[in-house]
Amino acid sequence: MKQRRILVADDLSAEGLEILRAAGEVEVKTGMNEDALRETLPSFHALVVRSATQVTARSLELADQLALIGRAGIGVDNIDVEAATARGIVVMNTPEANATTTGELAISLMLSLARNIAAADASMKQGKWEKSRFVGVELTGKTLGVLGLGRIGRVVAERGRGLQMQVLAYDPHVDASRAPGFVRMASLDELLAESDFVTVHVPKLDETHHLLNRDRLFAMKQGARLIHAARGGIVEEAGLCDALDAGHLAGAALDVFEKEPLAEGHRLLTTPNLVLTPHIGASTQEAKRNVSLDVANQVVTCLQRGIALNGVNVPRIAPGDAARVSPFVTLCQNLASFLAQVFAGPIESMRLTLQGELPASAARPLTAAMLAGALQHRTEGPVTQVNAEAVAQREDVRQHTEVSTLKRDFVHLIRVEALIGGERHFTTGTVLGHNHGRMIEFDDFLLDAIPEGPLLLTFHRDSPGVVGAIGTVLGQEDINVSRLQLAAPLGEGDPALGIWNLGQRLSQSAVERLRSLDSVTQAHRVD
Repeated sequence: MKQRRILVADDLSAEGLEILRAAGEVEVKTGMNEDALRETLPSFHALVVRSATQVTARSLELADQLALIGRAGIGVDNIDVEAATARGIVVMNTPEANATTTGELAISLMLSLARNIAAADASMKQGKWEKSRFVGVELTGKTLGVLGLGRIGRVVAERGRGLQMQVLAYDPHVDASRAPGFVRMASLDELLAESDFVTVHVPKLDETHHLLNRDRLFAMKQGARLIHAARGGIVEEAGLCDALDAGHLAGAALDVFEKEPLAEGHRLLTTPNLVLTPHIGASTQEAKRNVSLDVANQVVTCLQRGIALNGVNVPRIAPGDAARVSPFVTLCQNLASFLAQVFAGPIESMRLTLQGELPASAARPLTAAMLAGALQHRTEGPVTQVNAEAVAQREDVRQHTEVSTLKRDFVHLIRVEALIGGERHFTTGTVLGHNHGRMIEFDDFLLDAIPEGPLLLTFHRDSPGVVGAIGTVLGQEDINVSRLQLAAPLGEGDPALGIWNLGQRLSQSAVERLRSLDSVTQAHRVD
């Protein structure tokens, strides 16, 4: 396998770099603008960033080898995910690594607001003693409204409960039965009207842009306080300033902004009762270490095993299922690739059948792997599991996936079926042990082949000396045979099947020499 090249464009911990270096050649080059990144990316297989590097569509235009972008952190708004998807590039983040750190910052900001800590500190440093000015409120018994009950939102809710607060939550994607028992789910309007403190933990999406606009900010409970440590743009900053200036809200604390850093003279800098921090939600020693380790391990897993953990633009495999599913992803892609290279004609449809105890979450990733394996040989431009479904739709390739009862003596089986040039062909495979893919059936031939390129497939006469004749040609071409699987003819007068695992790729001239043998009916190179 060729050496993988990994570009680290933002700061990463020494431990994270060590993990990456064990898997490939690592180059660290930070502080690049769009032009520098564009010039650097060609020949790299993976890119690792934090929040500083802007990965634009233009910066990716020459990245012909790039397979994945790993974001050390949660947000991916510094990455043009749409452009990466179009090029078949996996984008992954690390949503779990800094959940605790970001949640704890939200609690810290809430405490600062409740007791006027930031303002009192500034007053003291001006030589003043304004004890009566900084009268705060207790948290005990107050209502905490949590917008977004994901990983970070749950951390904040649990900490709020520990402070003896009543916890409300709004999240249209979380059913009340799946919420913690101490949390009461509410509508957005109810939460804003009833909460003494509102903390924001939703992702930045089209539908969450200005989720808390001026009208909703003024719909909050009189004297409430707002904490925002999610992503800039979710809170309408002008509306927030209006609500604070009018005295409707008692205070607010922001760690994220619509444009960062804040411009000189920005209205937020002079609005009263406002605590500002410079996007430090993930800025702890623990979080920096955790995101570095997580992104490094995910990059290595993706490069070595083809599994994109926490992929934001690829069918998701649950981390707990990755070890089980990973070899089937590779096998599924290889089986489909095998069919697409052996048989000529347009691919009209692909069918995947899963048998056994593979988890339900495996169906879509395996379907994407099947489509990628088949279509990468039939279309221009890169085709990967990221964009395979879109390419199939564009090429009018029908697809179907089903789960059926296990009918053979294997724990798991996958069957890939393709309608190519009006003819239906199939191959069936399984995984032996934990990582040994096998093709056990091919168009009614029973065999035990390793479907990993480079391969030679032959249909040949079932008579003495034929295998030797084929081997002689391979030897003359200086091609080593590492494994040979033969399958007997299906009927009298039919050809036998040979699948040859080779040490290196066959040249087209070698394929033509094999086809010229009287005993060989067909010869196909499979990469």
